[in-house]
Amino acid sequence: MGFEMKTTCPNEERLADYLEGRLSEKDRSQVEKHLSECDICLEGLVLTNSLVRGRDRLDMDPVPDEVTEAAVRLVTGQPATTPRSLMEKLKGSIKNISSAISDDLQPSPWRRWQPSPVRASKTVASGDLVCLRVSFKEIETGIEIEKTGSGMARIRVIPHEAEKHRKALRITLKKAEREIASYLLDGDYVLFEDIPFGHYSISLAKKGVQLGTYLFEVKETRRAR
Repeated sequence: MGFEMKTTCPNEERLADYLEGRLSEKDRSQVEKHLSECDICLEGLVLTNSLVRGRDRLDMDPVPDEVTEAAVRLVTGQPATTPRSLMEKLKGSIKNISSAISDDLQPSPWRRWQPSPVRASKTVASGDLVCLRVSFKEIETGIEIEKTGSGMARIRVIPHEAEKHRKALRITLKKAEREIASYLLDGDYVLFEDIPFGHYSISLAKKGVQLGTYLFEVKETRRAR
């Protein structure tokens, strides 16, 4: 069992496919490997995801696939090759989302409520245990991923100086957009048990303010003898 970070620069169509869940398991792993190493692509993807998913949260019409691709181009700084009409659709979508969010969340600007992408250092303690150190803004956090059985693991999230954050820090585990579990810190750590291997994210929020989101994959890496 192990934790594996991601590696290559995907174009806007591939990033859009990733956002919409159209990639195979192998292709998704390659994209996530790159996202863990490229702050620009990761921040762009988080921004795009906030724009696109914001429409669902606010019960707005779904964003067409081509608008998602144009949004990826816009936030990652990749050259736009779409027709003018498509860019007008994108501007309209962003305007609608920004307006709705402004009404719902005033006075905070829409960019401020997005989760911040974070990165980690890794230590392999044993073949079945990987220890990570992740910075969620001012909170240094340890993440331990331990294999517990065939295709299963437990994840322990350990904020530094946990006693300072009890009852104020919420730790959430998600698989894609689906929430697996979310706990308010009540001790020295939060434990997620019986977690199948796969792609996940952990996010921290303090008193309702998002501190960051960390993407990772849990998978078997020990070679058979």
